[in-house]
This record gives sequence, structure tokens and C-alpha cells, in this order.
Amino acid sequence: MEKQLCERFKNSTDFIQQDVTIDHRQCRGYYFNSLVNLPATLVQINQQIQGEASESHADKFTLETDLSLEILSVGLLQGKLVLFDLEGLSMVISPEKTETSRSVSAPESENPLQSAFDAFTEDIDTNIGLLRKKLTSDQLVIETLLTGVRSTKKLAVVYLKGTAPAKVIGSIRGKLEENKEQEVTTVRDLVRILGHPKFTIIPTYISSELPGEMVQNLMNGKVVILMDQFSFAFAFPAIITDLWSTTLDVNYPYPFQIFLRTVRAIAALLAITLPGLYVVLNSVNPELLRIQLAITVAKSREGVPYPALIEMLLVMLLLEMIIEATIRLPKNIGPTITMIGGILLGQAIVQAKLVSNLLIIILVASAIANFALVGYVNTTGIRIYKYVVIFISAFFGIWGLEAAMIWIVLYLSSLNISSVSYLSFSLKGKAPDE
Repeated sequence: MEKQLCERFKNSTDFIQQDVTIDHRQCRGYYFNSLVNLPATLVQINQQIQGEASESHADKFTLETDLSLEILSVGLLQGKLVLFDLEGLSMVISPEKTETSRSVSAPESENPLQSAFDAFTEDIDTNIGLLRKKLTSDQLVIETLLTGVRSTKKLAVVYLKGTAPAKVIGSIRGKLEENKEQEVTTVRDLVRILGHPKFTIIPTYISSELPGEMVQNLMNGKVVILMDQFSFAFAFPAIITDLWSTTLDVNYPYPFQIFLRTVRAIAALLAITLPGLYVVLNSVNPELLRIQLAITVAKSREGVPYPALIEMLLVMLLLEMIIEATIRLPKNIGPTITMIGGILLGQAIVQAKLVSNLLIIILVASAIANFALVGYVNTTGIRIYKYVVIFISAFFGIWGLEAAMIWIVLYLSSLNISSVSYLSFSLKGKAPDE
């Protein structure tokens, strides 16, 4: 067995074989020095054995003789210490690990209000502990499993027994068991093995780095999946209300919650329709406007040398690049550069008569409405669908705009995620649609 282990990991320079002494007995230890702090581990083990003299070495660490090569290999890759004594007995010990994961810190990509300022880390056990600490219930169920063959990944499926629908739990558990040999290294891999649509403009999950938000998702009947070495948790399935409501809204008085969610729902409608409506009222159906307003709109485009569709696409592409630059640039210079670039470029492009003043107003309003939605992935889906609305509106006018809105409703109604319709308003069976 030892020769097979050495042969399997012979190309890994951090794989170490070393003789160690535990409880005055000689053993051979195998481990990755990039994952295991061996001196601290040996000190801790010997102190525990000396402090509990009534327990024998075998009783303390439960020596096994039937551990397979695969079990030992997986243990090594997970940062365990594998020991063989002189009699050939083997054991796997959870050691003192090296500092390869950061401690619990404040969230980096989300801004919680009236909520705890802790965030998930890369260590899955720490993340499970954060959920346990915030939801002290004996109904909280945590199931762990390993996926992949070439690169094993530890996943944890978390749900609240009696709250999460049995059909959702069964669907997710069945898909994971059925595809447990497939590699899961990215979020897209996880969504793929769960059987979600490959091409969709609406995310089928909720991602967050806030333990408090995931606790509320658990209480709302969702199933949370944690991935080792990933600092976000994912709640399944997503439903329509997740576009404009966050679980942290429950920290506000009820009238405030209703008001905020109404504003976000209106923002979702405006983000989709405003660019298409501009194209319709400028180049296809200007007769829909009152004469005074139509004249004002026409004057705003005076001197612009190309159709409203080209004008819209030009500025929208510029806006998309500014948004991506804001995300990619370092935090200390990103906002300053993009703000200055946006203002100067926007002013210059209007003065050069390449676009109209009204278009700048429309696009800024659409962008603000877009980012009022919940979650960056949701906003990206809306950004993509805006282009569909613009093209259909440019060819078919107001009827095309209406058709695009009807189509998105039909598309959402056809989505069925983890045995739940996307247009559901609740997972707990208390909403009228249930």
C-alpha cells in the first residue's frame, strides 16, 4: 500500500514520507507539507495521548487494516495525515493544517444593511459552522459528499427539515448522486450536474457571501449548497421574486419592505423597456407621442447622422465597457477613472452630435434601474435581454416591444428548476400560486 501511495504521488514535490514517533511507537507518515503542519500535529497528538493514559494507542486513533488505496489517496488530497505502523496498520488523522484559508472577514462584494458583517470563507467547515451558529435548530440537516474523479471536490447540501419541499431535496440529492463522478470546479459545473438549462437569461440559483442571507433562504424553503474552497453559497431553486426581493429585507418594518420591493420590481420593468421604447418612439412609431413632446424628441436628435438603433447600440456598448472596466480595475483607481471617463466621453459624444441628449438620459436611467435589482447575475441577464428588446422594437415597433414582453413571461413560465416552477412566489406552500 505504501509503495502504491508513493508511486501515485511521485510527481508531487510537496508529498512527503517521514518517520514519526507517536506514543513511543515508530510510524511512517505520508502527507502534503503544503497542507499539513506536521510538527504542530505531532505535539498535539502526543499531548492528547499523555493526557488520557487510560486510552491505548489503538483505541485513541482507531487503527484500520482495510483502508483502500482510494480512501487513503482522498484523505491525503483533503489535507489528512496518513500513518503506517510497523505492523502494517494504517490510519488517517485530521492534522493541524497550514494557513491556506483566510479567517472570517467582512463581505467584499455585498453591502449588508442592518445585518451581521461576516462573510463565507474558502473553508467549507468554517462556512458550515457559520450557518450552524446563526441557525440553532435540530432540524438543520447537512449532508456532505465528494464529487469528481481527477479532482475531488467536497460539497455540502444544507436544508431545513420540514421546511424545504421534499421534491426539491429529492431532485437535488438525486442529481448529485447520479453525477457524483463528474468534475465540479466551477459554479457552471455545479449547475450542469443539477440538470439546469445550459442557455438561460435568468439565473437558476441565488449566490451570496452572507451567512445571514443564506439562513433566511433556508427558512424560506430553499436548499443551500456549499463548495469547498469557494467563498460563496448557492441557494436552489431561484424563483421570480428573487429578482426584486432580498432575504435581508425582513430586517426592516413591513411597509419599508413593501416599498423597497415595489421600487425594485418597477426598476426591472424600466431596465428592460426603456431602451426599446426610445427606439420605438424615435424611428418607428413617433405618432404615439403628443405633438409637443414629439417635436422635442425630434429636436434632441437634430444633427445625429444615423438611425436611432445604431445610436442606441453605440452608446450601450460604451456603457457596457464602462461597467466592465469598473469591475476589473483595482478598487483604488477604478471608480475614479471610470467616472471621469464616463463624464468626459459622454459630454464629448453629445457635443459632437453623435448621439442625442435624450438618449444619454434614457441609458443612465436604464442602467440605474438595472443595478437596483438583487444580485449581479440577475442584472447581467437583464442587460442581455435589453438587446433582444431593442432589435425587435426596431423592426416591429410598439407591437414588437409588446411581443418581447409577452415572450419573456412565457419563457419564465416554461422554466422548471428542481421540480419548482420559476413563476412561483413561495416554496413553503403558503402563497396563492401554491
